[in-house]
Amino acid sequence: MLLLAALASAEATAADARMTTAGWEEFVRGDFVAAQEKGRASATADGYALACRSGLVRGGFLETGAAAVSHLHSAATDCANALRITPDHYSARMSLSIALSFEGKRLRRVAYPKKAKMLIESLITTQPDNPLGYGALAAWHSEVSAAGFLARMVLGARRKTSRGLFHKAQKMGAIDFPLQFEYVKFLARGNKSDRAKALVLADTLIKQVPAMAIDRIIQEKCSLLLGALRTNKKKSILEALKQASAFYSIENAAHLDAYSIEGLPGLAETGD
Repeated sequence: MLLLAALASAEATAADARMTTAGWEEFVRGDFVAAQEKGRASATADGYALACRSGLVRGGFLETGAAAVSHLHSAATDCANALRITPDHYSARMSLSIALSFEGKRLRRVAYPKKAKMLIESLITTQPDNPLGYGALAAWHSEVSAAGFLARMVLGARRKTSRGLFHKAQKMGAIDFPLQFEYVKFLARGNKSDRAKALVLADTLIKQVPAMAIDRIIQEKCSLLLGALRTNKKKSILEALKQASAFYSIENAAHLDAYSIEGLPGLAETGD
């Protein structure tokens, strides 16, 4: 039903804390398997949160079908393990919201994106000065509103709300690659003026020097979308948007078992 591709936007710990997390160096250089294994082996909240993010990257960009779903589910479990240690762990909550959003897209069940939104809103409540929460909520509204009238009606997503939240996050200093790309995608779905802005921003993004492997992956996806934007053909742009998003075609794996959210830590306080 929806997706949030801001896979790296969840990093909210201080830079020095990130660098001491087991598996962080591997994550930066793109060895996501090692990052996942080292994060889990550390048995710390930060380690499990990093394993979760690594799993989202592996499933979202490096695998398809059943393998992608397996990584998605294991990522959610890693986030849950992090939250059992540190209930208010920002990165784990953010990444869990992403995992639930993709599971909702795969299964076409509203319970998952509803919980994802509540998790993001809880982050904004606890850290109102952190721009990443507003950026994630902007992406949530962007993707759900693009899913169609029924999704907008049931889940209350609004493109206008997404635009305002993107601007708010940017003014607050959120400039990371994933969020920039989410904004490019938002504009690419818009009118002629928005698409013109998307083309300029996409071109700018792929020319930036990437700080880590996930940035290079996003630049590759952005380049794909840029090519479609240059054609200015709506059909081509919509297809490129699908292919450039994480967990591409995961809805085709709807027959696989659902990930249970019953008793999942971090969700109890978000309500039904």
